[in-house]
Amino acid sequence: MNEYEGIKRVVYGEGATFVPVCEKCGKFVKPDKFLKWSESTGVVEPNAMCKKCGRTSMIFEGWI
Repeated sequence: MNEYEGIKRVVYGEGATFVPVCEKCGKFVKPDKFLKWSESTGVVEPNAMCKKCGRTSMIFEGWI
């Protein structure tokens, strides 16, 4: 069973899907309205705000 089963996902643009929890501490986060990433490297910039950790990234789940 998936640890994050039943949690609503955050989906951006072409289907980039994230679980809205902090990669660092696992707490729920407030996602950004837009996803920022580098087209050349494919690196996603921090895309959420965690009350404990500050700017952070959500867990990337894949493409829909």
